[in-house]
Amino acid sequence: MNFALVEIEKLLSIHGKSLKDYPEMPAACCTALHIISNRFIQEELAYDCLEQEKENMELVSQLTDEQKVIYNEVLTDIDGQLGGLFFVYGYGGTGKTFLWRALSSALRSKREIVLNVASSGIASLLLPGGRTAHSRFAIPISVNEDSTCNISHGSQLAELIGQSKLIIWDEAPMMHKFCFEALDRTMRDLMRFQNPRSYDMTFGGKTVVLGGDFRQILPVIPKGTRQDIVHASISSSYLWKSYKVLRLTKNLRLRSVQSEIECREIDDFAKCIANIGDGTIVIQFDGGSDITIPERLLLECEDDPIATIVDSTFPNFRQGMVDLLYLNDSAILAPTLDVVDSINEYMNDHNPADGQTYLSCDSVCKSNSNVDMLADLHTPEFLNGLRCSGVPNHALTLKVGSPVMLLRNIDHTLGLCNDTRYDSY
Repeated sequence: MNFALVEIEKLLSIHGKSLKDYPEMPAACCTALHIISNRFIQEELAYDCLEQEKENMELVSQLTDEQKVIYNEVLTDIDGQLGGLFFVYGYGGTGKTFLWRALSSALRSKREIVLNVASSGIASLLLPGGRTAHSRFAIPISVNEDSTCNISHGSQLAELIGQSKLIIWDEAPMMHKFCFEALDRTMRDLMRFQNPRSYDMTFGGKTVVLGGDFRQILPVIPKGTRQDIVHASISSSYLWKSYKVLRLTKNLRLRSVQSEIECREIDDFAKCIANIGDGTIVIQFDGGSDITIPERLLLECEDDPIATIVDSTFPNFRQGMVDLLYLNDSAILAPTLDVVDSINEYMNDHNPADGQTYLSCDSVCKSNSNVDMLADLHTPEFLNGLRCSGVPNHALTLKVGSPVMLLRNIDHTLGLCNDTRYDSY
């Protein structure tokens, strides 16, 4: 019975509950509570070592020469407890995520802890056991040069960080440098009980691997100039001089392409995007810049531009194709919310399935003061007309098969995070 109670306690601890929350239930024996005392550590150790070892052998056999050098160097640093700081620099398709999986499986096969985090929710889903950096390290939303993470000594999260062997942070360039500096200060303080030299070592002496591409999204600074954005980047942090930059240059996505013609086209497109990021094909004029898009990448629009884009991205959709699952394989990027609404309305009109319209709540929460004034300002018509990023429109019409997107976190352990796409049924 005690073993059964321990297993129940493990399941409850994952959801932040305990048998103590249910007075009718007996408690597990105290001698077995050390197994489940820290649910964070329990989650990170809940991997099958044999499966991880098998996966690691398969992944290592597929590593390129560049990846293998980085793989061996990181593991050597961990074994020597050197507390190295690495930045893996490579554009999309060079195998960064594949490398993260290889490193994670190598350590988890030995029942050691790896903390996989990313700067965005979607990127974290690609990592085994991934979480967003803000969620895992309790980084403040509003950070400054003196910020620290909300992690106290003796807490479960502090114990997890202390027992971890490696921290992998993907899509690092899009985060403000203050986030890394806040974690650095926090870990130097937390690790002083385990490492007397923690104050003099980056991240308290833990091995940390960051990855990303500076040609992609940099930290978003509202109304910031180019100088403000560069100053907020991690390359402007005091930590940057401690990083060892390792590069990945081979496009691994070309491996899965069978046709030589298609392989050449993808390679040319990848080089074109990289050159734009490097600024080698940008034409400067009057203080601005101009990029000439190759003719083969442009769509010829005769009448309706939205119809042209839809026909190119989703062929045969307007002909009433019944199987709508293929909608999840592609996406149309739009610059403004108005364009998003236009495309969604156009796609919904050509979907033959029956639709259901859902309306938002359009009432104002009453308070003890200024009730009449707020009622006059915030009328239902005004509330229904609001359109802003991250908030659905007042009237949302869904049809069977239409892809929908989750806007707010619900349960990351089940893969439910910001911008996750689903089907309507």
